Amino acid sequence: MAHGFSLTRHDGLPAYAERLASAGAAVLVFDYRHLGDSPGQPRQRFRKAAQLEDWRAAVAAARALPQVDPARIVLWGFSFGGGHAVETAAADGDIAATIVLCPFLDGLARVLATPPRVAAWLLTRAVADVAGRHNLVPVTGPVGGRAAMPLPGEADGFAAVVPPGSPWRNEISPGLFATIAFHRPVAKARKVRCPLWVGLGQTDITVSRKAVERLAARAPEAELHRYPYSHFEPFLGDGPGRVTADQVDFLRRTGILTD
Repeated sequence: MAHGFSLTRHDGLPAYAERLASAGAAVLVFDYRHLGDSPGQPRQRFRKAAQLEDWRAAVAAARALPQVDPARIVLWGFSFGGGHAVETAAADGDIAATIVLCPFLDGLARVLATPPRVAAWLLTRAVADVAGRHNLVPVTGPVGGRAAMPLPGEADGFAAVVPPGSPWRNEISPGLFATIAFHRPVAKARKVRCPLWVGLGQTDITVSRKAVERLAARAPEAELHRYPYSHFEPFLGDGPGRVTADQVDFLRRTGILTD
């Protein structure tokens, strides 16, 4: 189990991990390198390829645990982590099932939703970061402001999800944004052969709704669940209880969890 863009394992994931564990799952929750509790310098660096390596390493570590059945590995990802989970499952035919919640699957759609002046500002800093001049930008901020995620509701969403004492920082390296338009995990939908649970927030503007629906339509064994939530609301109020109940039901119907 891993989080989305910049967030750490402390930020809303325990509510899901604890409920899944209570249902009988062994849950491995990890932070990406350079973020949260994981090592790596410089801090707050974001590299997609490195994070996909972290997913593969987490899967390998889980398979090696004596109390874990290596034939029943399930991937669980939120937002950017959901996209990573899709790509990991597409490349690993031995994954038993995958759960993605509000997955980020289409970078071009996000670029088109970003105010042009913000996109231009990010691109300049992204090119510098990729060229080796490490720099940091705010993860989120006021609507339309200079930040990676300045759409309506995003700053409030981060504030609501991040608890006191979390190692999350409102800054991230921007190198990703030099190539974000080419980030398209949805294109690998047909390669995800395992049972796939897809959670869609009906009022989510952070990720592409069309891409989420396309993933569920194209993946051979996918099922789509719709919720009256924005991007961060699955972590608030009754969200964790309601969504996890559906995920546990999915894992039981697929035979991965047994009573």
